[in-house]
Amino acid sequence: MAERRNKGRNLRQFVTLIIAVIIVVVVSVLFQRWWNDRPGPPPQEITLEASAGDRTVTVTPYSACEIDAECPEGEVTDLPVGADDTLTIMLPPEVYDRDFSLLMIYDNPAANDQRLYPGNSTKKVEVPGSLALKADDGGKSTEARLLVVELRSPQIGIAADGTESPVRVVWSINAQP
Repeated sequence: MAERRNKGRNLRQFVTLIIAVIIVVVVSVLFQRWWNDRPGPPPQEITLEASAGDRTVTVTPYSACEIDAECPEGEVTDLPVGADDTLTIMLPPEVYDRDFSLLMIYDNPAANDQRLYPGNSTKKVEVPGSLALKADDGGKSTEARLLVVELRSPQIGIAADGTESPVRVVWSINAQP
C-alpha cells in the first residue's frame, strides 16, 4: 500500500515537472518572437555618435525618405576635425547590423574614397582628418584635409498607407574646423 502511494506521488511530481518545463519553453518562445518582431525606431530618429579630439556630437539624419521619393535636405552636423585628429563614428545596431556605406570627401579629389561595409562587420568607423598624397611625377607630396563624411544605410520605415517601405537614410558630417 505504501508503495502505491509513493508511485502516485512520484507520478504527480513527474507530471508537474513536465507541465512546468512546457510552460517555461512556451513562455521563452513567445518572448523571443516578441523580442525579434518588436519595431525599431523610425529611420528619421536613428542617430549616430561622432567624435574627434575631445569633442563628441550626436548626428541626426541629413535625409531619410523612401527610395522613389524626392528627399528634402536636412541639417548637416558640424564637428571640426583637425588635421591630426581621427573622426570616429559609433554606430547603433540599426545601422551596423545591415550593409552601409561611408563616403569621405577631402579638399583634394584624389583622396576621396567610399567604403562599403557588410552587416555586422564593425560597430564603429574611423576616418583620418588628413591624408598625405604622393605626387605621381615624383614631386612633393601634398596633404588632403577632410571636408565631409556621409554615411548611408538602407532602413525599413512605415509608408503613408501603413505598410513597410524601404527608406534611404543619410547622415552627413561637416568636418571643417
